[in-house]
Amino acid sequence: MPIFSYLFRESRLLLLLATAASLVTGFSGAGLATLISKGVVGSGAGQGGYAWQFFGLCLVFVLSRSLSEISLIHIVQNVILRLRVDLSRQVLATPLKKLQALGKSRVFAIMTNDISVFVEAFRALPMVLGNSALVASCLAYMAWLSWQLFLLFAALLGTCMVSYQLATRRALNGFGALRDKLDDLYKHFNNLIDGAKELQLNATRGVLFTEQVVAPDARSFRGLFIGAMSTYVGVTNIGLVLLYLLIGVFLFVVPAWGAMPGETLATFALILLFLVRPITDLMNAMPNLRQAGISLDKIKQLEEALGTPREAAPAGDPFRALGPLRLELRGVRHAYPSPTEDSQFMLGPLNLEIGQGEILYIVGGNGSGKTTLAMVLLGFYAPEEGELLLNGVPVTRDNLEAYRRYFSAVFSDFHLFEQLLSADEESVGLRAAYYVDKLKMAHKVKVVDGKFSTIDLSTGQRKRLALVSAYLEDRQVYLFDEWAADQDPAFKHVFYTELLPELKANGKTVVIITHDDAYFRYADRIVKLEDGHLKSAPHAVQIPEAAA
Repeated sequence: MPIFSYLFRESRLLLLLATAASLVTGFSGAGLATLISKGVVGSGAGQGGYAWQFFGLCLVFVLSRSLSEISLIHIVQNVILRLRVDLSRQVLATPLKKLQALGKSRVFAIMTNDISVFVEAFRALPMVLGNSALVASCLAYMAWLSWQLFLLFAALLGTCMVSYQLATRRALNGFGALRDKLDDLYKHFNNLIDGAKELQLNATRGVLFTEQVVAPDARSFRGLFIGAMSTYVGVTNIGLVLLYLLIGVFLFVVPAWGAMPGETLATFALILLFLVRPITDLMNAMPNLRQAGISLDKIKQLEEALGTPREAAPAGDPFRALGPLRLELRGVRHAYPSPTEDSQFMLGPLNLEIGQGEILYIVGGNGSGKTTLAMVLLGFYAPEEGELLLNGVPVTRDNLEAYRRYFSAVFSDFHLFEQLLSADEESVGLRAAYYVDKLKMAHKVKVVDGKFSTIDLSTGQRKRLALVSAYLEDRQVYLFDEWAADQDPAFKHVFYTELLPELKANGKTVVIITHDDAYFRYADRIVKLEDGHLKSAPHAVQIPEAAA
């Protein structure tokens, strides 16, 4: 089974310990079944000796089963921890463009649903392993007791198991289609949350989305689930009845075929009765294990699709220079799929140089390539042609992490983390409180235990807190994508006339994507993009203060 082979690769020693303890559990369980049968069919003489054996085996059973289950709990939680942390690292190691192509809903479904399914299946593993050992031990004892009856039982049991497997194959295969349908539902739910404003604004559109998009796949999921589980429940119950039929065969049919000690037959019947619950539990665990196998395949597919976590970048700085910072684009081209999917949007070729302490505005119409240029500057999109250089050193995959240490950004679709996430834990609280007050947010937000007291704020206020996080990073280059778009006029004025000049005075380079032409005169330079090209390439465009 894929789950057990996966666990064996992850934690061999603990799994071997759990297996050995499960075998002891199985043998002790079989011993208890034997002593019970002897106590029932035996005479009163010698029963006292059985009592000490019985209570001793009970103690062994409890200790070995507990050891097995605790060992498996450790294994399972270690595996789950590794999966969650490694997938998180892989997501961060995956180029942004590739991550966007994978789709948020697919990644989210695997990191939530599939890992949860995996956890649920692992909870059943101690029971599966212990019951498997118990059944195997009881079967071994039955073979030792009477090999003729065991062969008969094995033939009947084998026939039942083959029939059971054939009957459940359709139900188990249905779990694969069930998991694929879940991807569609997660995609719809993601659209529902992201597009809530649009759907609430147009009630008819919202009803149509629910009834024509969500409901059909939800009904299909329900049908697949009910069909698979109903088939499985029916077959499982038939299998349970077959166990009782086997007991009936040994009690009422076999004695008519020939001489067979009644004590042996009774022992067989009692052991089979004892095995009804373990075998039923094993059959009931099969759907969870099957679903876990499918989820494991999905997790492996995601691991293969995501990037491989790279080793920590060297502590040295390959971009260190004696002179002022200099950021360059030389003949850079980058292709990006257009919204129509009929062609690709091509940024470039671009030649641009940005100096230290410069305030550079990037302007242009929607779809002109401003955000794509920002992604290239930040190293998220690699140029298909040309070079991106910092202080004369070309940016490559090997030094990309060191390159990004020079940048801090607040994106138009920014995400605000509640935690400050700073390596400087001692002073980060005081510094954050200072910036919160400077950005006129102290009446709304406090900094408590290394995080903001609340982020349940308006978009403009949340952007101010995102700016606080950017300030705390204290990088050489700041990039703001339409940061002032959600600010009130008064604070927009503060941003352009006070905050940006302060960054410049501190030697910081600031790149701003903006449409605020009323503040163009505060820029050192303005680069205008039009259809992916600089309007006056290769030189930047300077708009005179009078024209602004």
